[in-house]
Amino acid sequence: MPESGSVTGIFSGHGQVKTPTYKEQAYDLIKEAVLYQKFRPDAIYSQEAICQELGISRTPVREALLELQKEGYIRFCRGKGIQIVSLDDKAIHDILEMRIYQEMTAAELAARRASQADLDHIAACLADNYRNLNSQDIILCYRLDHQFHRAVALAAHNDLLYNTLDDVLNHYLRFEVLTVYQSNSSANSIWEEHNTIYTAIKEHDAQKARQAAETHLQDAYRRTLGNYWDE
Repeated sequence: MPESGSVTGIFSGHGQVKTPTYKEQAYDLIKEAVLYQKFRPDAIYSQEAICQELGISRTPVREALLELQKEGYIRFCRGKGIQIVSLDDKAIHDILEMRIYQEMTAAELAARRASQADLDHIAACLADNYRNLNSQDIILCYRLDHQFHRAVALAAHNDLLYNTLDDVLNHYLRFEVLTVYQSNSSANSIWEEHNTIYTAIKEHDAQKARQAAETHLQDAYRRTLGNYWDE
């Protein structure tokens, strides 16, 4: 059994929960810690320690953990705490494969269906991404990166596609190396690839948008996840 982990400092930068919506906020903070790999996969963490770190009682934390267990992020270990569920190589490849085809479809549909409001939203996300390319806040960079991808999916006007891609993007963070934005050249390459996708959507060129999304993700996978992606 893996060694038990410490939760001290895991939620730093957010502070303790201070609003009445304890369960929802605990869920968001714990899930973010899982997604951005602040928790170690397979490590066991004490529920009591999590409660103390968040500054709230056991009940809302347990309710949040039960929801996260249903979603496959954690599992309960009787008498020991909760264990962070890791992803094996097959699961990782499945997520990568699912993401690339969903993003290609989303970009293609966005090029066909995007309204001016959709284009303005995508452009605003692209501008946010550009302004923060040199940020030392890696989590912020990834949030803005995925904000752009979600904006494209939103412009596809297919709720099922958006919701499933939203879930895939979350799971992707669980194993992404999270170092690409530490390189200025890589960060600029990502922005250029995003801009190519946006331009194709703005021109309502569906095939160009689909190809731009595929090229971007193929390059993204090779940058940090080549050991999982051989296509």
